[in-house]
Order: sequence, then structure tokens, then C-alpha cells
Amino acid sequence: MNEQAWTERMIAALKTTKVSGLAVLGDDVIYPVTIWHHLCYRQETDPVAFRAAWLLEYIAYRYPDRFSTVLPVFLQAMHEQRNVSCQRHFTKILMRVTSRSAPDVYRDHYRQADRERLVETIFGWLIDPETPVAVQVNCMDILFNMRNEFDWLGEELRNQIRFLMRDGSAAMQSRGRKLLDRFERSLKSEG
Repeated sequence: MNEQAWTERMIAALKTTKVSGLAVLGDDVIYPVTIWHHLCYRQETDPVAFRAAWLLEYIAYRYPDRFSTVLPVFLQAMHEQRNVSCQRHFTKILMRVTSRSAPDVYRDHYRQADRERLVETIFGWLIDPETPVAVQVNCMDILFNMRNEFDWLGEELRNQIRFLMRDGSAAMQSRGRKLLDRFERSLKSEG
């Protein structure tokens, strides 16, 4: 199936509750994963982009070997994502990729990625006042996972979390406290 056929299939699925059924296609899912990633970069208001990102997240969590086929391109192009709905799914995927419990196939691709660019992108989303809170709190988790990769990152992230918590929503307060507690525990265990 080509991109146009997948787009039409996704539009049809938008009218039903069967979108997740698109993700369970058998061994030929490698090709659609590439198309779905490409669809995530459609117009910012396009519901197909949002659904494609949702499907990528679904596959990333349930089928790591399948998602890994697009992971290098996903990591390389992340800085180009402007759709905040897609950013939410992308950050959830990156939370999985950067976690200590990430599948080995993710770790291999992550080690080869331009992590400096990833930090710049995620930090940019975190500090952008137009970024929805759901994306910001995911960004905080990602940066926490990456805190030991750059000397400056841990302290800068703690400062930014404190800043965002001053006037932040309940979700920001909750995640911020949780991460600051994790910082404290990790500092005690390292010291």
C-alpha cells in the first residue's frame, strides 16, 4: 500500500474506534511505520498527523522491533515536529527510548543519535510558553533521563522545573515534585 492508500485508510479509521487495528498488521508493518512517521509531519491541524503519531506511540510501546526500523529517522527529524499534538506522542516515545528499561534495540539506535540536538529540541519545547503542559512534563522526564549525558543538564533542568512549578498547573506541580524528589534520591545514591 502506498502513502495515499494509508492516508485514506487512516481517514476512514478516524471515523471509527478501530485506529489501533491499523497497528496490528502482521510482518509487513515495517513499511507502514515509515509512512506513519512521514504522515506525522503533515499540516499542524491535520488529524491524520495526530493519529499517525498515536499509532507510532502504540507501536513503540508494544512492538519495539517494528518501531526500531524508523527510530533513527524519528530521532534525527524530531526537531522538525511543530504539531503540538504530535509532540505529545513523540515525547512519550522518547521517554521510552531514554528510559533505563528501554529495549536493547532502542538503546543501540539512541547511542548513535545526535543527543545534543535532541536535548536542544526537548529543552526548547520545555521552555516554550506555547507548549502544552502535557508535552512539557514529558520533556522534563526525558531530560531527567538524559541528565548525566551533559554536565550542565541536571542543574539547568532542576532550575527550570522550579521555575515552571511557581505558576504551574496541578500536572506541572505533581510531575515537578516527583522529578525533584528523584533528583534528590539520585544525588544521595551517587554521593
